[in-house]
Amino acid sequence: MDNIIKYNNDKHHFFIGTIIDNNNDAGVLKRIQKKIVKKYKLRGYHINNKFYVNCIYIGYLDDITAHKYMNNILNNLLKELTTRIKKINCNYLEYKLNFDKLFYKISLTVKDNENNLENIIVPFLHDNAILPVYNKKRTDFNPSVELIYFKESKYIKKKEDIKIMVPIENFKLNNLSLIRGTSVKRRIGNPSLHDQMFLEVVEKYIFPLDD
Repeated sequence: MDNIIKYNNDKHHFFIGTIIDNNNDAGVLKRIQKKIVKKYKLRGYHINNKFYVNCIYIGYLDDITAHKYMNNILNNLLKELTTRIKKINCNYLEYKLNFDKLFYKISLTVKDNENNLENIIVPFLHDNAILPVYNKKRTDFNPSVELIYFKESKYIKKKEDIKIMVPIENFKLNNLSLIRGTSVKRRIGNPSLHDQMFLEVVEKYIFPLDD
């Protein structure tokens, strides 16, 4: 029996992407977080336990449904992608600021020199795994790395207000994986994507990119 079926019936947020688990790469982003909090005096902020490159969001699902989604739709798509595309050298492009009427989110958009993420991976997964299921059209195919959520800062109202230098360090994507995000705090109603999350890779669904 697959390990994922042994989990409870709680729901989680599921993504396809890559956890940034290299200490040096994660350290670069942690320093940016600290600078943002200090420089812009953020209030009511929180961060997740790990950084990850978010290629597509699958949905708020229980483990068994996510397991079926992978086996019936995404497994073959990810195998096709990861046999065609080699490990990806990435850099950070710019800051992104979103507001969902409760929280602001600061992210860094990610780009690679050959544009495999924007031109191949994200649109391919969106068109073949997301659009047929949810019928929601996406127009921005740049993946991003979430940095921090906050409720208030009198210094940041638009992304141009973020004056901290975008990191110049490159990093490498070695795989595409199923990532599960569990809300840290329980509350009434469905957890939101702006909730603080504990992020982990579902080990069964790791698809290494070719060398």
